[in-house]
Amino acid sequence: MKPNVKEYASLIGCDGVHSRTRQILDPAYQGASYTGLINSGGYTTGVEVPSSPQTTQFIFCKRAFFGYHVSPTGYIYWFTNWPEANEPAMGAFDDITEDERKRQMLELYQDDQPFIRKIIQEADTTFPYFSSYALPKQPTSWHRGPIALLGDSAHAISPSSGQEASMALEDAIVLAKCLRDIPDLEQAFATYGHLRRERTVKMFDVGQRGDSGKHAVRPFQQWFRDTTTPFFLKLFANPKASDWMYSYRVDWEEKVLAYNS
Repeated sequence: MKPNVKEYASLIGCDGVHSRTRQILDPAYQGASYTGLINSGGYTTGVEVPSSPQTTQFIFCKRAFFGYHVSPTGYIYWFTNWPEANEPAMGAFDDITEDERKRQMLELYQDDQPFIRKIIQEADTTFPYFSSYALPKQPTSWHRGPIALLGDSAHAISPSSGQEASMALEDAIVLAKCLRDIPDLEQAFATYGHLRRERTVKMFDVGQRGDSGKHAVRPFQQWFRDTTTPFFLKLFANPKASDWMYSYRVDWEEKVLAYNS
């Protein structure tokens, strides 16, 4: 029996930080690096917590970081990160049940604001643990022949940036424009990579800054972080400093000019 093989003109790999497409494109590439953080989160209803309209709350706690947003209907979306120096083995979290996750996270936050424990305790759903990975150095090229990379497969950044999905969506729109306007496939891929690389490299630094405070577990580290955070918020978390990040727009009607390296 012949294998079920289908042929296509190109392959666009948007298959994540551990991309198999990237391995095919560049077998010698070093791969993703563990960021030292473990993550979870969930959804909770029926709990009253401090909140402001259209605002996401971020809290540096004793042993972990907690963030949450309350929808207009009272639905709480929340997430948590905590440091773990040793990279967990593949499948290390597979057998942890929902009840075990809640118990472990409640222990993690036992010395913090009671409402955080309430959110976790009353959660309708919690997410399986997962480790954070990133690409400190991007592949030299995002394409080769009819193969190209998109999203985390090309430029994975820490979830602390809050921009992973945004970067992938931007990639998709820019790549679509390049394929629309540039007849030669490889030149279209090269132009796409040229247009996207600088922004994604800059965004990687945002993720690293977001990670840094989450690794502060010693009292002095936490004191230094909490003392300096107001200064850095004024420096980076203001409209002028973050405009490049949040005001970015892709003009769909504008024609793309081919990049010649």
